[in-house]
Amino acid sequence: MSKAYWAEILLKDENFQQMMEELRSQEIAKFATSDYGQVEVRESAYRQLRALESIETYLEGLASDKLIEEKRLKIL
Repeated sequence: MSKAYWAEILLKDENFQQMMEELRSQEIAKFATSDYGQVEVRESAYRQLRALESIETYLEGLASDKLIEEKRLKIL
């Protein structure tokens, strides 16, 4: 199984989507429930959200590589 195919399947997987949404929700809740002086808590939540975004972006890039390759082969 290629990485592109694996990424495509993973992104469409309901359990993966649910997990990512739960993780995002947890980090957003940290923002909402943090006290004024808890700057580190908010910064940590921000970094976690960016990491989750980075993971999804990476997987989307892998999945799009498959489409690009398919279109390239059709052109040739």
